[in-house]
Amino acid sequence: MVNFLDLLGNEVLKPFFSSIILTPSVLVSISLVVIVAAFLAFISKLLKQEIVIAYVVAGIVLGPLVLGLIQDKTVINGFAEIGITFLLFTVGLEMSFKKLKGGIKDSLIAGIIQVVTVTLVSYFILVAFAFSRVEALWLGVAIAFSSTVVVTKILADKNELNTLHARFIIGIMLAQDILAIVVLAVLTKEFTIPFIAFTLTKIILLVLLAFLATFVAKGIFKKASSSVELLFIISLAFLFLFVLLAYFLNFSIAIGAFAAGIILANTPYKLEIETGTKALRDFFSVMFFVSIGMLLANISKDIILPLIPVLLVLIVFEPLVTALVLRFKGYKTRTCLDIGFSFAQLSEFTLILMLSALSLGIISQKAFDLIVLAAVISIAITPYTIKLGKPLYPIFKFLDKIKTSAEEERPLASKKAIFLFGCHRMGSVFLKNLEKDKEKIFVVDFDPEIIKSLTKKKISCAYGDISNVEFINKLPIENAELVLSTVPKKEENLLLLKTIKARNRHAFIAVVAEKIHDALELYDAGADYVIMPFITGAEHSIELIKNLDKQEFKKFRGEQIKYLEELHRVLY
Repeated sequence: MVNFLDLLGNEVLKPFFSSIILTPSVLVSISLVVIVAAFLAFISKLLKQEIVIAYVVAGIVLGPLVLGLIQDKTVINGFAEIGITFLLFTVGLEMSFKKLKGGIKDSLIAGIIQVVTVTLVSYFILVAFAFSRVEALWLGVAIAFSSTVVVTKILADKNELNTLHARFIIGIMLAQDILAIVVLAVLTKEFTIPFIAFTLTKIILLVLLAFLATFVAKGIFKKASSSVELLFIISLAFLFLFVLLAYFLNFSIAIGAFAAGIILANTPYKLEIETGTKALRDFFSVMFFVSIGMLLANISKDIILPLIPVLLVLIVFEPLVTALVLRFKGYKTRTCLDIGFSFAQLSEFTLILMLSALSLGIISQKAFDLIVLAAVISIAITPYTIKLGKPLYPIFKFLDKIKTSAEEERPLASKKAIFLFGCHRMGSVFLKNLEKDKEKIFVVDFDPEIIKSLTKKKISCAYGDISNVEFINKLPIENAELVLSTVPKKEENLLLLKTIKARNRHAFIAVVAEKIHDALELYDAGADYVIMPFITGAEHSIELIKNLDKQEFKKFRGEQIKYLEELHRVLY
């Protein structure tokens, strides 16, 4: 490696940079990190790349691989530990018990199968590239985890967090996060029965303490909620209390931070805590990702050769395994591919796990460098790999012909006057208000759980995809008087309009649009009415606000809560 100082020909500048490198001041190190990270993050934003990559690259630039401006391993490790603490605290804050309820069974099954298969395939590949068996096993486990932070941000930017595929992506990633925490707890060079038994006992103890702390936290935060400053400092106290507890139990501090996040996520003050600690979390998360880059020591032929198959496992094998598991659980191939290709990157947990493994001597520096490079590349290309499901759908379309237990054939009633496409959210409102015409309604939805619920309520329904012309043509729509689509995608509604108009010109067709120009295009295509939830909702809300006083609103509030509870029972 060429040292940065040797490249400085100017004898005036050389002593200056030398003094910076040898200065033990943490302040100088933090200053360098922040300045370089901010500059590269700005460039990354201009290039529309993930900012996380900029932070890791900043670490590579500052670390021994390039400039060598920060060589103090104590400083680097300190940054990493504090960053891990706040990063895992953030992940824990997103894991409320309410979130874990929805689709948890299928998400857990998909998550476990995904982790096991990717671990095994990665293990055999890495052994073939002369990694030791123990090292290959831990690397394989680490490769199986995907980034909740990166993917959730991309889904939020695309306004897709409320879609079916987003629900499963987040569910599977939460299942992965739980598995990652378990793996961190048992990370060791040697497994023995006493060690496993002792570790399980400690995990149970930590879970029990976390469960009790949830009730204690609610009472404490209720008293402290009147002061923003007090709420902030008590939040940090809970965080570091569980970090210390994890330390005394000989667990990774990440486990304690994660547990503290979950405890506070299940209090009524979650949003206030998130807001109050956001700046600290953001700052120290930057420190973590920069520290990962600093630890990258070498890029050689020994790393590049295994890197190629590792990336193939991430970008091709893992997404397809996930898609196949969900397909056999009864979800349509198109949705399964959209879900699967969201997992084509390495996780923050991967980096945390490998950092711990490196410090314990379980993996070599070469193995760590391989994982960091794979993480940088896979996260950088995630905005592109997440879109691969759509172009690959024609290749895997044949999977739709395979019938699963969740897709058993249902007789399609021949005389239905009302067809409802999409029954979740807005669809449930229509279903409730059309309850007196229950016998005339036929519902189409591509969420098997909703179809199961409707079947129990004896509502005629079918599991299907609005974008599948063959399926739409099988429906008895010749006698339909009213067709309602609550699917918000313009392309799918245009296809539905074209298909139905070709067979039934007399049906009244109402569809949903989220943008004004989409609504105008749907009207041009022949829609009789385009529902625009945001505009209609805003108009209705402003009329209520203008015409009701505070006392009337109190009454209206109670009525609305009752209505929402009744609405929820329509499907669940």
